[in-house]
Amino acid sequence: MNWENIKMGLEVTGYGLLGVFAVLILFYIVVVIMGKIPEKSSEADND
Repeated sequence: MNWENIKMGLEVTGYGLLGVFAVLILFYIVVVIMGKIPEKSSEADND
């Protein structure tokens, strides 16, 4: 069993998890920002 390969594998796994959580956090921020943008209402909607 080569411990150097296991260490490198865990390092790559850590980078992958960091990437997944970074994308989830960015998606959350985009959703919050999109929720704060007011929706434009047109005259046809008020009838």
